[in-house]
Amino acid sequence: MFEKIFMKKEKHTSTQESETKENPAAEPSLDAERAAADMCAEEQSLNAADSNGELDKVREEAAKNKDLYLRAVADLDTYRRKVQREKTELAKFALQPLIEELLPSIDHLDMAIEAAKNSDDSKNILIGVEMVSSQIKKVFANFGVEEIKTEGMDFDPNTSECVSHEPSEDVPENGVIKVVRRGYMFNGRLLRPAAVVVSSGAKE
Repeated sequence: MFEKIFMKKEKHTSTQESETKENPAAEPSLDAERAAADMCAEEQSLNAADSNGELDKVREEAAKNKDLYLRAVADLDTYRRKVQREKTELAKFALQPLIEELLPSIDHLDMAIEAAKNSDDSKNILIGVEMVSSQIKKVFANFGVEEIKTEGMDFDPNTSECVSHEPSEDVPENGVIKVVRRGYMFNGRLLRPAAVVVSSGAKE
């Protein structure tokens, strides 16, 4: 009986050994799966670390760009206000050179008025006023203001206004007889049209 039990046990052991010999990859396969799982977990951990590092860099760069943008906006606003202030100052004092050149003419005109109060010599007063008028026209010419020539010329509706028509034996029809108010051009642009009397031709 003991012999039968021993023989069964020996047979069972032999069967296990034969199965191991027939399938030697069974046990190593489990170790390979564990190793692969460990490598995958390690790779995921490294990828997560790299992602966190890249995210920090992106956030840092975004903060830097935002700071640069805010500085640029502030500088632009400061420049805009500076230009506006300079523009206002320029418009405010644009006529200063003209006024400075007209001051001597005003002084001479005041002197002529004072002389007229204490003198009956109209000839000298006329000479003084003509000098003042000449000075003012010279100042205007320096700033691009020119008088429109109309006397003895044909009427030009682009630069003159006809205030009336009069017959004339000397001036042909549509010619300018008299200037009521002088006209001026400013740097080639019409500043004020001349007001003139236009000939209607010889009286019938």
